[in-house]
Order: sequence, then C-alpha cells, then structure tokens
Amino acid sequence: MDKATSKRALPQAGVKASGQALAREDEDGTRERILRTAERLFAERGFSGVSVRELAAAAQVNIASIGYHFDNKEGLLSEVYRRHCGPMIEERLRGLAASSRLRGKARVAAIIEAFIRLRAVLSGENSELLEKLVAENFDQSSTAFIDVLCECLPHLSRTDVCWRFHFLLGSIYYTAAGPHRISAFSNGRCNPANTEDVIKELVPFMTRAFQAPPTKPQRPARKRR
Repeated sequence: MDKATSKRALPQAGVKASGQALAREDEDGTRERILRTAERLFAERGFSGVSVRELAAAAQVNIASIGYHFDNKEGLLSEVYRRHCGPMIEERLRGLAASSRLRGKARVAAIIEAFIRLRAVLSGENSELLEKLVAENFDQSSTAFIDVLCECLPHLSRTDVCWRFHFLLGSIYYTAAGPHRISAFSNGRCNPANTEDVIKELVPFMTRAFQAPPTKPQRPARKRR
C-alpha cells in the first residue's frame, strides 16, 4: 500500500470506528429509555395494565426494539426489577447488621423492620413471574435474615422460623396486592399505601408472632398398663 492509499484509509477507518461508537451509544440510550419508561408505567398501571405497544409508544421506539433488548415484556420487567435489587439488598443487609447491636425484643423488631421497609413488592398479577424474580434476586438475603432470626430466637427450631418468615412474606404481599379491601371495610381509616403506617402496625404484630412459643404437635398420651 502506497502513502496516498494509507492516508485515504486512515480517515475512513476513523469514520467507521466513530460510527460504531455512535451506534453503541444510541443502542444504550434506547435501552435506558425503554427501562425508564417501563419502570414508570408499571408503577402507574401494573404489569398487566401496560401493553408492549403502549410501552414502545411512550418510549418513542419501535416495538422491535423491546424484543431486541429484552426479548419480551416479561424480560423487560425482570430487568426493571433486577436493577433495583442490588441497592435494596445492600441496604437491607446494612439494616440487618445494625440490628446486631440490639438485644431481645428490640433486636427482633429491628430485623423485621429492616426486611419490611426494603421489600420489593409486585402485585400478584403474574405470580409465576413474581416467584421467579424473587427467587433470583432475594433468596440469598432472605436466608441471611432467617439465620439471624434463628440466632436471636433460640426457643424456636429453624422450621418454626421458616414458617413464620413465610407468613411475614404473605402479609407483605397481600398488603401490596389487596389494599382496597382494608380501605373499604375500615371506611378509609386504614391506608396500606402509607408505608410508615404499615411498618408501625406490622412490625410489632410480627415481632410478637416470632416471639410466640413453638408450635409442637401434641404427643398422644401413653396408655396405662
């Protein structure tokens, strides 16, 4: 290759590299715009209340872009959920560590509050997807909470703690998924949308539940000979 050809090739290579960089930036910008739009619309309408077409229109992208970046709407929800899980898990574990400075009932209450306050809750519109997302993102930190609860509740077996932890999760999920029920039969006096009110009521309730005696099956009385 002579010098003249080399001089022509260098600018062309630079233009090509610049074009590739711009294309990557555009793809990243499109992906982020879709994520921000999905996060807002899912929060406003719920997962089932938003179609892929509506998501694409609101994000100002074509429908194929959602498939290209996330495969489908479930994949998009998974990514929205996942991007919040890292900071939430870190904050939750910090709360768990802080509870170690307390003792007795105060420690149990602090552990439960740390868990409730930062629990990512989706409505039960797609329970199979919800279970998958929770398992992928929160099982490890949930196990850490169970370990600490077992440590500060020595009168309970791990099985007892797991059952009570399961009921704690059920309380959290139902509070998020069915807030209209308590609002209706309390004539508006109870508002599950107010996180602080939920924490104020649920933490002492679940603290007493965890501190309750173990539930052991009664042994049949021995027959007298």
